[in-house]
Amino acid sequence: MNVKHYIYCIGLISCAYANELQKIEKVVVTATGFEQEADSNLRNVIVLDGSDLQNKGYSNVEEALRRVGGVTFVDFGLGSNIDIRNQGSKANVATKVMIDGKPINVLDNSHGTTPLDSVNINNIDRIEIVLGGGAVLYGNGTRGGVVNIITKQNKNNSASIILGTTSYYGRDSLGGSADISLSKKLNDLASVSMNANVFNKDGYQENDNKKGYILDTKLYLDLNDYTNLIFNYHNFRNDEKGSGYLTKAQIETNPKQKGNGDTLKKISRPEYSININHKINQDWNLGLLLFYQQQQIDYIKYKSIMTARGMTAPIYQDGSGFNDDLLGINIKAKYNYNLASYLIFGYDFYKHSSKRKSIVYYNINAGSFFINHNMTTNVDMDKQTHSLFALNSHIINDIFSISSGVRMEYAQYNGNREYISFGDSSISMSSLNSDIRFDMPKQNTTNFSFELTPNVYYSDNGNLYAKYERGFISPSPSQFINRGFDNKNPYYLAKLEPETYDTFELGINDFVLNSNININIFYTLTHDEISYNGDPHSNEGAFWSYYNIDKTRRIGTEINISQKIADFLSLNEYFSYIDSTITKGINEGKKVPYTSNVKTGVGAMFDFTNNFSSFINVSYTSNSYDNEYEKIKGFGITDIGAIYKVNNFQATAGVKNLFDKQYIIYQNSKENQYKPGNGRSYYAEIKYTF
Repeated sequence: MNVKHYIYCIGLISCAYANELQKIEKVVVTATGFEQEADSNLRNVIVLDGSDLQNKGYSNVEEALRRVGGVTFVDFGLGSNIDIRNQGSKANVATKVMIDGKPINVLDNSHGTTPLDSVNINNIDRIEIVLGGGAVLYGNGTRGGVVNIITKQNKNNSASIILGTTSYYGRDSLGGSADISLSKKLNDLASVSMNANVFNKDGYQENDNKKGYILDTKLYLDLNDYTNLIFNYHNFRNDEKGSGYLTKAQIETNPKQKGNGDTLKKISRPEYSININHKINQDWNLGLLLFYQQQQIDYIKYKSIMTARGMTAPIYQDGSGFNDDLLGINIKAKYNYNLASYLIFGYDFYKHSSKRKSIVYYNINAGSFFINHNMTTNVDMDKQTHSLFALNSHIINDIFSISSGVRMEYAQYNGNREYISFGDSSISMSSLNSDIRFDMPKQNTTNFSFELTPNVYYSDNGNLYAKYERGFISPSPSQFINRGFDNKNPYYLAKLEPETYDTFELGINDFVLNSNININIFYTLTHDEISYNGDPHSNEGAFWSYYNIDKTRRIGTEINISQKIADFLSLNEYFSYIDSTITKGINEGKKVPYTSNVKTGVGAMFDFTNNFSSFINVSYTSNSYDNEYEKIKGFGITDIGAIYKVNNFQATAGVKNLFDKQYIIYQNSKENQYKPGNGRSYYAEIKYTF
């Protein structure tokens, strides 16, 4: 099925039932930091209900978001990152991801993967996706948009248990998970809740496995009618086994087979937070969020294959690891005035640090030719930011309103890098024995963002908005350090400026022909884009440089449609076309790597009785290209499932990737490295609520 067929299906389903549809109920979002109805918010927000995600058998957040319009995923070697509006290999720094308002993007941009696995999909109340921007309220790194995952808050007496299992077609494997949720109202003042998920799941490839747990506990204190506090402790543990990448020949022959490497890594991610909300009076609300999160990744075993002078040999990185610490404070206030108008202002402080330890060793012996080489790299980075922001939404009359806001950010950077190398070789390797340390001079940047959004309500259901946003992506500390060819003093300071971008957007929200419709067109131009040149893993000596030179342009349209047909059928359709092009630099005129022009899909939920439902979801993602501009083929995925409910019992079962479509989620054609997407799998889940 090609893209034309998918688009045709969307149009056909929309038109065939248009005369029978009913308007979907309003939802509540927190895209401003305070809860309010979605249609009173001037932002372009997609809201996913948590129960809907769970009913469709998704085992994690990534699996669910891959089936959402406007959202793709990019994997450039170390794991998947959410990508909104074609950020490509910069998705981890240009799409901000939050859990309950706390950002979880890691500081190490070159190796960092946003830890989506740390949230239990059964504990999600909803996911809010802000398409395109959010720099005033959310600050750095929102060029693509913002994803805020809101977890459940249970204050009443309740208990539930969920047991689930998954199996991949053609593989002798069976993974599963157990989920327990408990909540208790202690008295009029206090309540507690706990959600625990234990999992042991095999991956699509042989020898891939994830085993661990997710724990989320909350203490709620309602001091009075005006003040409430939430104390939250969250922890994620995962022992993850991987078999490495496949070659092109291997992935075409059997994508399920074991790769050419062997990995065992342990991940630990505890988090502590306090959220305080106080309503002074009918007009004033105050909020305070304090949190600390730490992520530790240790590579107990890591073996891959390297090529030197036409020969292959194993390369080991046992003992390597990453540490990411974030301390955050968010203070905000909301002042309601003039009926529906409001002013939000506040202060953000983040102290973000990251440490990386890379231990690499390999041995090549072939007669007179040999290399025995050991390398250790230690990177220590720190970034502190102070931000002031304000956003005003003013209702001028019944048909016109305007939103405007500003943010000022001051960032300070510290860091150092150490490289230790020793060994011996029969060939010339001038940098084989060295011990080098570079202490980066303190750096700072001042960043500014601005937003202006006029809004016209042309009917009871419809509004037209225009948005201009000026935002920024400030560098990470590691980007300030370059490496050249001077073996005695190879490191030097990069002269970098923050990236800035301008986004122009025109959109419409309406209820037409019994369909909720959201359509927008946008244009984003990025200036001083930070580019990267070099090869840190070269056999002849590592070198790299960061510099401001490139410009990129992203222009596109996004369409989201949803309907509810009587009481038995609900539909949703989406289509996006985004052209992302490098407009300045050595790759001028080329497409931004790892980005697809088209993503489209259609979904239907059938309620046959009050107890039995079924669904189908079809999605298509078009071709993209890797860094060598080798094509990554597009693919279409079809999911089906059924849900049975009676009293407090629910059973769900289905098939993901029904037609066992083979596709690639990571490709490095230069190194002949490929990672397959998940093929056909079967799942079943039972839930009982006490």
